[in-house]
Amino acid sequence: MKRFLDFVAPWLLSLALLLCLVLGFGMQHFKTKAQIVAIALKQLQDSVATQNHAAEAELERLTAERNAAQARLDQQYQQQEKTDAQAVQEIARLTGELEQRPVRVRIVSQPAACGAGRGGTAGHTAAADDAGAADAAEAYGLLPESNSRRLGAVIAEAETINAAYASCRATLINNNP
Repeated sequence: MKRFLDFVAPWLLSLALLLCLVLGFGMQHFKTKAQIVAIALKQLQDSVATQNHAAEAELERLTAERNAAQARLDQQYQQQEKTDAQAVQEIARLTGELEQRPVRVRIVSQPAACGAGRGGTAGHTAAADDAGAADAAEAYGLLPESNSRRLGAVIAEAETINAAYASCRATLINNNP
């Protein structure tokens, strides 16, 4: 066995030396790779930091633009609210005036639109197509109270709708390019 160990010992020693050399080269290779990766990581971190600074600056600029636009919208909203409140007050004032006075109407006579009927006697002549046209005088009168109230309510509704339309129309015309 001693002989065997004397014969194998130089080979084992050579093999151990060879393994140490391979391990040393391997370690150097991995160390170089790690340094390359560390440099790439540092470059990537610097790039991300630069992008973060650019993104923060862009965010601040866009936030300032949004805040300015919101302030303009808030100002327009407040102005529109004042305008709408004035319109509502004017409509209420006019409605109050209408409620306090009677509504005068003009009655225009219209010729009868009906033709000859079948129920007449054989010798009776049919009325002329312009029957009543000779009495074309216009008459004036007062609208009954219930009709006056309903007319006032309809006028108030119409004025409110008209004011709302005018308000929205001005906003839309100003905002469309």
